[in-house]
Amino acid sequence: MKNLNGMFLMGCLLLLLACAKVEPTRLTNIEGLLPDLSFSLMDENKHKVTEADYLGQTVVVFFGFTSCSEACPNTLYKLSKVLTKLGDLERQVTVLFISVDPKRDSLEKLKQYTDVFGVSFIGLRGELDAIKKLSKQYRVTFGYGDADNSGNYEVSHSSGAFVFDKKGRARLLATQGSSVDAIVSDIKYLINPPVL
Repeated sequence: MKNLNGMFLMGCLLLLLACAKVEPTRLTNIEGLLPDLSFSLMDENKHKVTEADYLGQTVVVFFGFTSCSEACPNTLYKLSKVLTKLGDLERQVTVLFISVDPKRDSLEKLKQYTDVFGVSFIGLRGELDAIKKLSKQYRVTFGYGDADNSGNYEVSHSSGAFVFDKKGRARLLATQGSSVDAIVSDIKYLINPPVL
């Protein structure tokens, strides 16, 4: 009788595990915490684009600026390593680099900047009001320091990268501390989720 009870409990446990929703666990899960991907901006090729242009792709969004000395190049370099490790799956991922410094970041400058990291990287630009609205939508902060005599100024900004699935739903947040392998693992999960 004890064996039957034990087998019954084990069966129930296995059934519960099989029904449990498998989620990526290495990055921060933001599903349901942020709105779906939604924007209207100009891309580095001078085309007006919206989120609809990227549906069907896994999209990584990073807010930054081309004059950034550390966080932006470090993050984009890390993401370029992620894409390389994805191999053939790289074609299913787009990285959108949204400028928080539209005064200095022309479309031409954005294209030169993103081209360094690869063809999957696309610079996006909008008027400052549109960028402020978009950053508020995704809880991104940025601000400008005082300009020096040459007109140069510092820009402080959040440094997380948001990952959206093929349907444009916010799913994951990669931080400066996220490893390349962690990002690769969770993007693979989004591209090819397990069938339960």
